Amino acid sequence: PFLLHPYVSLYTTRGCPAQCTFCLWPQTTSGHAWRKRSTDDVAREMAKAKEYWPYVKEFFFDDDTFNIQKARTVELCAKLKPLGLTWSCTSRVTTDYETLKAMKEAGCRLLIVGYESGDQQILKNIKKGATIERARQFTKDAHKLGLVIHGDFILGLPGETRETIQNTIAFAKELDVETIQVSVAHAYPGTELFDFAVKNNFMVKGSMVDEGGHQLAHIEYPGLPADEILHSVHRFYDEYYFRPRAVFRILRKAAFDSGERKRLYKEARTFLKVRSMRNKLVKANASKNGSNGNGVKPVSAPAPEETVQV
Repeated sequence: PFLLHPYVSLYTTRGCPAQCTFCLWPQTTSGHAWRKRSTDDVAREMAKAKEYWPYVKEFFFDDDTFNIQKARTVELCAKLKPLGLTWSCTSRVTTDYETLKAMKEAGCRLLIVGYESGDQQILKNIKKGATIERARQFTKDAHKLGLVIHGDFILGLPGETRETIQNTIAFAKELDVETIQVSVAHAYPGTELFDFAVKNNFMVKGSMVDEGGHQLAHIEYPGLPADEILHSVHRFYDEYYFRPRAVFRILRKAAFDSGERKRLYKEARTFLKVRSMRNKLVKANASKNGSNGNGVKPVSAPAPEETVQV
């Protein structure tokens, strides 16, 4: 819903040199070796794409991390700028102002950003290679330039507690990006997160999704059961989107654009439908596992000598 429709998705690179322990793709599919197309090749393809699909409203660079190398990004932007395209891409919070400015001037509209957590220790645990302060500055820079941000967050990563979950929700509200996506941590075989969860007996037996394809939490920690992590995703969305500031932003956009009103109406219906299904899912799991309506059940505190190996 955060991309303009219709859009065309394409890649300029494969692989990702980042070492995030939870990320499925570089660890199991595309690899950590970063393979890039030449900027001339990408620019030629974009020019042809514009010619072939004049009705397309946006192009989306679906690279694992589009702007991970500053020099290449700036060079590519210089070649995209004359084409007059509107495009969006993935981004890391380590991207500096100069690079963001070049992207904006070349037609970039929106960034998909993996913030993941509002807790610095968790970012360290997952080898994110970023800091909370850097994420703050990146967001300020992007918004100053008029770039829209879709922020991704994950609950249930190594080191997660009730306190860190609330810190992440508060951090997201502080950043105040335009749209968010909140997921539960999934430990896929082949990832460091999977090895960590198995080693520490944090895996919960069962499926990662229900019959409808909705995420189920399958990692839990001492004092933080899987059901509570799942419920926290539901609460995260509610606390974020049902704020006066967020509601006003949505209504302001819809007030001056009939197309936006139609799109937002459809999105609102979908959001409320998914919210209702998620709420039923949380309650069903709570009933099955003996926790209360908030996904909380009594859990023994870890012994003083118990440690979590990351």
